[in-house]
Amino acid sequence: MSDALTLLAFLGAIVVLVLFIARFKVHPVATLFIVVVALGLVLGMGGTGTVELVKDGFGNTLANVGLLIVFGCVLGKMLELSGAAMKITETALRLFSENKVPWAIALASTVLGIPLIADTAVVMLIPIVSALAYRTGISMMKLGPILYIGAYVMTSVIPPGPGPLASASLLDVSMGEAIVYGLAVGVPGILAATVYLTRTKTHVPPKPEFVEHLADAATGGTGATPGSTGSAGAPADDVAGASDAPRVGLFGSLLPILAPIVLIVFASLAGPALPEGSWVTATVLFVGEPTMALFLACLLALPLFRGRWRDKSTLNDLFEAGLRIAAMPLALTGVGGALATIIRETGVAENVAGTIESTGLSPVIIPFLIAAAVCTITGSNILGVMTSAAIMQPLLPALDLSPLVVYLACATGAQIMKHANSSGFWVTTTLSNMTVGQGIRSIGVASVISGVTGFAVLNVLIATGLV
Repeated sequence: MSDALTLLAFLGAIVVLVLFIARFKVHPVATLFIVVVALGLVLGMGGTGTVELVKDGFGNTLANVGLLIVFGCVLGKMLELSGAAMKITETALRLFSENKVPWAIALASTVLGIPLIADTAVVMLIPIVSALAYRTGISMMKLGPILYIGAYVMTSVIPPGPGPLASASLLDVSMGEAIVYGLAVGVPGILAATVYLTRTKTHVPPKPEFVEHLADAATGGTGATPGSTGSAGAPADDVAGASDAPRVGLFGSLLPILAPIVLIVFASLAGPALPEGSWVTATVLFVGEPTMALFLACLLALPLFRGRWRDKSTLNDLFEAGLRIAAMPLALTGVGGALATIIRETGVAENVAGTIESTGLSPVIIPFLIAAAVCTITGSNILGVMTSAAIMQPLLPALDLSPLVVYLACATGAQIMKHANSSGFWVTTTLSNMTVGQGIRSIGVASVISGVTGFAVLNVLIATGLV
């Protein structure tokens, strides 16, 4: 097949991918499989050859990242059900004065976005945030999107989020680098988006069902009024639901989140400097191997359940709940790996790279734009970062881009843009009592700001030679 037809087939596959998911609502896994098989057949790989490539790509990808995704999802579920996520949020709220409540929510959301999917963080914490809005008079158009955006960005840029895990594996980026540099581009994006959201002028009250108990308490003569605070200047205890406060400590809540990050980063940075063959080096590399580090994090989360850690509901049922969450990312990642294999083996990579070079565009803009297009059209940042990584992986040699740069470009591009085709958009908009227009002005614009800011930071890192 000629170069022009090969390139045309590749572009057609991308169009079909987006059209099936966004327009016809076909499941992403089925869509990816159809596109991969069709592309292999059209490019002359033959029926048997196409199936073999798909199986090889699927199996090799899951061999590298499968257990990472499983343990990451199990850890998130453990932190959710143990009360650790709630404890982290309440502590962040108590660290900030009343007029800094938006920044407290941003801090809590950022930390929780490391192990939790953004939608989950919103569903868990929106009652607390709504109560804060009632007490302080701050608009839900500020607080709801801030709650979402911190977790959303973290889910897009650093492991153990399923998208970053799969992307780093596809691009062969070390987990230590993915975490360190992911934070470097992600945190500025969260700060910029939060600044934008704090300047929102439209006032949106919380949903009545989240604050009825507070209104009843006020009319019952308790003296609780909107804007009342505790002695330290933080919102009153009942805002955070103190009566239902989880009986877990802050250190124990943070340990399962921070321990794997520290182990992975330390092994990545210190491992090469340690003497070869020593037991210290072997131990550091063993516990710092990402799969092992995440499994150890799951073990560290068990004490959060106190006496219940030995129960079947914790040791078995909770693990199964995490596996159910992991099923979708696992399947998407495997088929994404198959797509990368087809692109690499059929000569598409060289044709696409040649076309990009002829346009004169900086190559780093390509993964950013692909990820942004997939996220905006399909509504999924996870699909955006994984699909763009699968497409770009075979192009790395031809475009002379480092895997880390492409990883960060995919992660920042995949944040753009959240709107009415996204489950996270609807969850946050609905529970924050906003209209669709208000959701686009807040969540949509904030997601663009976070992604563009992160990409700008990436270009600074490139210009200074840090990546």
